[in-house]
Amino acid sequence: MNNAERYRRAFSNVHAPQDAAQRALQRLEAGDGPRPWRQGGKLRRVLVLAAVLVLLSISVHAELADGAVSNLLAPLYGGSQTELVDSIGHPVGATVTVNGYTLTADAVIGDRYNIAVVYTLTREDGQPIPEGVCFDQMENSLHRSSGGGGYSIQRGEDLPDNQVQIVETWTSGTFLFQRRVHVTFQDLQVYHQDTESYTDLMDGCWELDFLLRYRDTTVSVPVKDLTVTGDQGDEYQIRKIQLSPLSVHMDLNAPPSSLKDGLSEFQVELRRTDGSLVSFENRNFGGGGDLDAPTVRADYGAFFEQPIPLEEMDALLICGVEVPLSVGK
Repeated sequence: MNNAERYRRAFSNVHAPQDAAQRALQRLEAGDGPRPWRQGGKLRRVLVLAAVLVLLSISVHAELADGAVSNLLAPLYGGSQTELVDSIGHPVGATVTVNGYTLTADAVIGDRYNIAVVYTLTREDGQPIPEGVCFDQMENSLHRSSGGGGYSIQRGEDLPDNQVQIVETWTSGTFLFQRRVHVTFQDLQVYHQDTESYTDLMDGCWELDFLLRYRDTTVSVPVKDLTVTGDQGDEYQIRKIQLSPLSVHMDLNAPPSSLKDGLSEFQVELRRTDGSLVSFENRNFGGGGDLDAPTVRADYGAFFEQPIPLEEMDALLICGVEVPLSVGK
């Protein structure tokens, strides 16, 4: 299944109202809105088409909230919290073809400090993409901001052999929402696990530009004069906590030594309303300042492996200190 077929499937339930064109014509005949300078037939046909396109976009928007986005983001979250994913994520559709390989940015989801993008790589001659395929280099313009991220390549169960999917995640200390991003994937290679070596598959540079457009669901958690102690006895002052169904972000005053150990002793868990605990593997820490000062400014971010509705969050446990959550209640 190629990209066009995947998009047709994702949008297969998108339909304009049956009387869309007739309604547009009736509105024009009734004189709704400002009248054009000229009433020629050509201009009127253009106006009819524009009105139909408006109705189509309304219909598409409604249908996107009913499953299409979660289908595109399935490589990231599978079938988890599809309604929540649909309400936050957004389709992208940016695509480029280089030397017989097409790279498409399918969809993006994120919040104020975190993003995840799902891409599809398609070999246009229909031949299988070898196991172990990877890019020699990958750069995201967000790399210039503080933060960290990376990507993984996977094969979907319902994908043909000539396609693989790429999931990129990024956690930053600066706002990501509504940023325009430029990504570059350079030179396809194949990694051979038995020999731990690489061979060239296809030279090329795949570049895409798109807007990080999605619904930012970030909320602030009230916190004041909260100081916690890490495993090694270092103190951390929590200045700000922001939370979304996708991640947690904190601004800290931290000891200078934390810039070297990457907050290894700074442990955070989320307790859900059912009592279960969620630990964070995909986390990021950044900061800077005078290493001779008592503290430095730092930020901590963690991207959840699965979306969690705010109303299902009970408390954050930060170095054993409980911070109650009522943001979704």
